[in-house]
Amino acid sequence: MLRRATNPLDPWSGHFSFPGGRKEEEDKDLLATCIRETQEETGLLLDRSQLKKSLSLQPAGRNFSSPLWVQPFIFRINEPPALKLEQKEIQSSCWLDAATFRDISLHQRIEMIPGKTFPAYSLEDYYLWGFTYRLMCLILDLDKAEK
Repeated sequence: MLRRATNPLDPWSGHFSFPGGRKEEEDKDLLATCIRETQEETGLLLDRSQLKKSLSLQPAGRNFSSPLWVQPFIFRINEPPALKLEQKEIQSSCWLDAATFRDISLHQRIEMIPGKTFPAYSLEDYYLWGFTYRLMCLILDLDKAEK
């Protein structure tokens, strides 16, 4: 998991996330965008042959009438790589153990926005919640995300 750098212009500032970003003109498709953004943010060069699955488009953000649509891709890598984080965008990284995340007793509802609680998972000194939490539940086939 990546921890986004603090930036007052970023609505997801300080949140846990996956690598990602907008498609640029030189990207031949969204998979190329994913590979490029992952390398830019983490130094990890993925190969199309490592692609395990493409998920369906997912809505992100709090503006439900006009969501930001995200195309998630899942890759398989055999060993945890050494990462070289892009410090302007990413403040830190950590590995999330899938077996531990599957333990629903470790999930809770937390007030992350004043007056609104969300399903969340404690990670380091913060919580995995929101869009990235929903993606993890989808990837691991957990039905916890909307409870």
